[in-house]
Amino acid sequence: MIHSMSGGVLSEYGTYTFVKVAFDGEPAPYWYITDFDVQEGDRVTAPRGASEIGKPATVLRVEYNVSGQVAPVPVKRVKKLLAKL
Repeated sequence: MIHSMSGGVLSEYGTYTFVKVAFDGEPAPYWYITDFDVQEGDRVTAPRGASEIGKPATVLRVEYNVSGQVAPVPVKRVKKLLAKL
């Protein structure tokens, strides 16, 4: 049971496929969610920064069937991959 004084809201209950990508020439990886099948080493296009224009990136890690409650990043803030190259 969740008490009204718990101080927060429960995370999304759905399951997601999270993908960790590295953009060309950038040292820090970023997490995204996807609706299509990708594997480690695949090249994808992902939005970067405030713009929704896609930049090429390489998939470093894929995590399948991740609950919104244990997601590596907040589900409400994560963006979706745009395409597989």
